[in-house]
Amino acid sequence: MSEYYIGLMSGTSVDGIDAVLVDFGKEESSASLNEQKSSNSQYNVKSRIVDSISIDFDEELKQLLHSLCTGTDNEIEKAGVARVKLAEYEAKAVNELIKKAGIKKDDVVAVGCHGQTVRHRPEKGFSIQLDDGPRVAALTGIDVINNFRAADIANGGNGAPLTQAFHRIQFSSADKVSMVLNLGGIANLTVIDKDAEHSILDAFDTGPANTLIDSATRLLLKMPFDKDGEIARSGKVIPALLAKYLSEPYLQLPPPKSTGRETFNPEFIAEELLLATQDKSFIPDLIATLTEFTVVASVNAIRQSLFKYKIDSARLILCGGGAYNSLIVQRFTKLLERQHVEVVCADKLGVNSKLIEAHAFAFFAYMFCHRKPLELGKSTGALRPSILGCLNPSA
Repeated sequence: MSEYYIGLMSGTSVDGIDAVLVDFGKEESSASLNEQKSSNSQYNVKSRIVDSISIDFDEELKQLLHSLCTGTDNEIEKAGVARVKLAEYEAKAVNELIKKAGIKKDDVVAVGCHGQTVRHRPEKGFSIQLDDGPRVAALTGIDVINNFRAADIANGGNGAPLTQAFHRIQFSSADKVSMVLNLGGIANLTVIDKDAEHSILDAFDTGPANTLIDSATRLLLKMPFDKDGEIARSGKVIPALLAKYLSEPYLQLPPPKSTGRETFNPEFIAEELLLATQDKSFIPDLIATLTEFTVVASVNAIRQSLFKYKIDSARLILCGGGAYNSLIVQRFTKLLERQHVEVVCADKLGVNSKLIEAHAFAFFAYMFCHRKPLELGKSTGALRPSILGCLNPSA
């Protein structure tokens, strides 16, 4: 018996929406190649991706969201406009996915909608995801679950990261410790023990992933990203500049911790952006240095976790957009060689790297509808597990 949920994710890369249709019902005896399976004894959950779709934002919405992420004039008005437009994109993704999959909207229990993070300030008690659950519910005729971070923050947590519970379902192993590094806009690390419970040892944001690289290519070259690290390969890492970036105070903090574009935004590299506009030959070196910064910041965090938990070998699973940058993959492999860390991309394990977060939010919607708290261990700093999300009924 099928039990369908849709997961929507718009990440810190601010480029569009990934939508997945996930079946949490009884698993069929045979599965097609595009299906992802997951199971976890604690939740007794099995799921498979039935279909997916990705929709790019138009340039107007991208620019609006970028400005809201870093601070802008007339923010309330702009946030209202962006919220409505974002909801229309989310509803479009849901409706097109249902049509593509050949099912009826009544077959879908709920949509798990993350929204677009524009301000993440857990130390002040809030994390703002632009979203309009009632509008998405009205435009799709399906119940919408959103506002997933608020309950964790209300219970003393950071509200991020949250995907570690889903990483445990997808990637835990009895053979070795699994470390999952999601390289979206911001990099987040999950460390999963090989014990019988597959305990979450650590889960936190390690620093920037693609956000600074993408900012540089967008502002200097009018390119959305550095495809496969081609620009970075043509430049040279500047050691003094790398050391400057690595001195960022956030990187020195112990977990639990989380960060976002409030810290790692174009202002973080403002001096270098100005220099690059005056000297175009500096651009490849800047992007090479930012790429190395992304890798080294996460490698340092990984090494700290290895030391903290006395882990002598592990498997590092890369997912998110950064997993498709072969230069980044090569650098992780090289820098973690001595720590006996095997580096592998999620796709090689049969898991679509790009869809993991959207799949996770379908899972969160499932957990909400079954009134099950999400067990994150102590990774966010919350005092207790919470049922995450808020219901926006379609009728």
